[in-house]
Amino acid sequence: MMNRFSIFTKLMATLFILLIPILLLFALSNRTSTEVLTDEIIKVKQYQIETFANQLDELFFRLDTYKKMLYESTDVRNLAYPDLLDDVLDKYRINRTVSEEINRLAGYGDWKAVIAVVYPRTNNVIKSNSNLNALPAKLPAQDTFWQYYSAPDEDYFLNILSYPENPEQAGEAHMRVVLKLGVAALRSALSEFKANGSGDPFLYHPGENPVYNYSVNREQINELLPSLEGIDPTLASGHIMLRSDKTSFQIHYKKLESLGWYLVDYVPISQIMAPISRNQTMFYVISGLLLFMGAYLAFLMYRNIQIPFRKLIRNMNLIEKGIYSIRMTDKPKGEYRFLYERFNSMASKIEELIEDVYKEQLRSKDATLKQLQSQINPHFLYNTLAYIKSMIELNENKAAISMTMNLSKYYRYTTKTGSKMVQLKEELDLIHFYLEIHCMLRDDFEFQIEIEPQMEALEIPRLIVQPLVENVILHSFNNHSEYGIITIRCWRAGGMNHVSVEDNGTAIDYAMIESIRKKVHSSNEEIESGLKNVHQRLRLMYGNESGLQLSKSKLGGLCAELCWSSKEEEA
Repeated sequence: MMNRFSIFTKLMATLFILLIPILLLFALSNRTSTEVLTDEIIKVKQYQIETFANQLDELFFRLDTYKKMLYESTDVRNLAYPDLLDDVLDKYRINRTVSEEINRLAGYGDWKAVIAVVYPRTNNVIKSNSNLNALPAKLPAQDTFWQYYSAPDEDYFLNILSYPENPEQAGEAHMRVVLKLGVAALRSALSEFKANGSGDPFLYHPGENPVYNYSVNREQINELLPSLEGIDPTLASGHIMLRSDKTSFQIHYKKLESLGWYLVDYVPISQIMAPISRNQTMFYVISGLLLFMGAYLAFLMYRNIQIPFRKLIRNMNLIEKGIYSIRMTDKPKGEYRFLYERFNSMASKIEELIEDVYKEQLRSKDATLKQLQSQINPHFLYNTLAYIKSMIELNENKAAISMTMNLSKYYRYTTKTGSKMVQLKEELDLIHFYLEIHCMLRDDFEFQIEIEPQMEALEIPRLIVQPLVENVILHSFNNHSEYGIITIRCWRAGGMNHVSVEDNGTAIDYAMIESIRKKVHSSNEEIESGLKNVHQRLRLMYGNESGLQLSKSKLGGLCAELCWSSKEEEA
């Protein structure tokens, strides 16, 4: 049995087998590319962060160096003790020297800071030339190392070193070296760093306000700040991944050793990966379209090739089973239409040939029957004529007349050539004449004929019962010492017509009945007999359910029974 979806299934399986490795290879390649690109972004961003962080650390370390230089300067310390100086001129000279040194140090580098030396006892303050970055109105009592302070006008970082170091009370300090760096300088540096291709850098310290660049995306950074609270304080640098509803971020950080703050920058990784994601989506869409087109083409092939082919095979099987009237309908377009037409033409010709063969078989059977009749009739005629001659010589005129009338009626019936079908009553009348003749010839048997009234007008093939009766006369009563009995019954039951011929002739066993049955039902054309002729005529005219059945008679001899369907007669 053919698989209904064989071609469709094979095509779909082929598509999947071809497409799945491509999808897997693309997914692996895309994953590898994404990982490589992600690693490169991490390396580049970490390098940028560390480079800029080192620059900031260098600035603060340089300023711290300036603080130490001033702290250790003899001139700076001498001004803390003006009473020890020789005169005013010497005091002025030293004061000028310190001022020039402070301005010189403050002038180094691009980032300007306020550098000052404060003498609390004399209220003398020497600072770098800067009106915009003045010192706070009140300095912290304790020394600080780049402490962050928030002021209304500007936030700043402050670095203070006192002499002597860390006085318990502010009034005890003889001298204080003060460094102040405004947040504006850091914001400018962050903006410049951002302009060079970074994301959106800022400085972060837990518990303090972040230091932003000038073009910061505050809304985005505020979304990222909670995740920075989980930074491990033991790590100097690193990165974390953050996924929000809209996008994914790589957050890179580097701790500034000079400040203790973190330089933070983030990369919207999903935006960077957007082209790859679009290519991936496009590839999957194209693969899906290819799969759909492949499935659609497979369906078209199944509908236009597989289905017509299955119909053709099914109808060929019906032809093989003998149903020659089958025809191909719903002709498709294309090459199969021509194939359907050729099949219909072939089936039509086969049906015509089969009908011709059947007709020829019927003609052959009729010819065989006539041949058998011609073989039987001369011998039968000789016996009856000899009987008539003897009765005339014995002056048995009534017997001679009776034999002559029976013989006349018998031959009038058998020599009719017009119609092949007769009523059952006419066939039984022939049997009556035939048996009357034999009773007069032998006088050693008797017969009985029973027929249901509704079957008298039933049409049957001519001379279909006579061979059964003749078989009894020729074979059953030979070497039979008892008085013979022949019973002919006609009845209808179960939609079938039955005509049985029974006798009490020579005892017959089941083995002999089976041997006769095999000859009657044999398909070998070389085996020919009257009983086989009757059986084949019934089957050809009424179907395979009809025919001749043989069994042991209740009278002791053979029972030959004709059976055929009564549906056609009832219709």
